[in-house]
Amino acid sequence: MTSDHQSDSAVQRNAETAIVEALATKLGFKGALSPKRVTVPGGSFVQLDACSDDESILVEAYARQGRLKGAQIKKISQDILKLAPLKRDPRMSDSRAIAVFASEEARDSITGWIRSAAEQFHIEQLVVDIPDSLRDEIKAAQAREVMVIVEIPLEDIAEDVTVRKP
Repeated sequence: MTSDHQSDSAVQRNAETAIVEALATKLGFKGALSPKRVTVPGGSFVQLDACSDDESILVEAYARQGRLKGAQIKKISQDILKLAPLKRDPRMSDSRAIAVFASEEARDSITGWIRSAAEQFHIEQLVVDIPDSLRDEIKAAQAREVMVIVEIPLEDIAEDVTVRKP
C-alpha cells in the first residue's frame, strides 16, 4: 500500500490487524478481537485497537519496527494510561490488558516510569511474530516517514496580513 503523503501511517494501521490476529493465535483465543469503544468508570470511554466481545481481552497494538522515538513513546504511555482505568474497573479487573508489539526492540524501548506503570496496572507487554513481507513493508513505510518543516511566507496564506521587514 502506498500513499502520496510521506508521513502517512496507513501501513502501520493496516499492520495492526495482522498483529492483533497474531496475538489471538498466540493466546489461543478463538473469538473475535476487534476495535471497540469501552466505557470507563465515570461514564467516559476509550477506543481500543482490539477487544474481545466480553471485554476479557483489551488490546493496544504497535507496528513500529525498531526502537521507539519520542512521540512514539508518548503514544505508548498514553495507551498504558488508557488501559489503567479499565484494569481498575471491577468489571474488568480480571481482564487481560495487553500492549502488543511486532518488534522486541519496540517493546524493550518501554522503560522507566512507563514500564513501572504497566507493571503496576498489570498491563502485559507481548511481542508477536508477523510475516517478513509485512515487517519489510512497515520498515519501508517508516523510512518514508519524514517530518518536514516548510516555511511559507505569511503573505502567501493571508491576503489581509502585512509583513513588515526590519
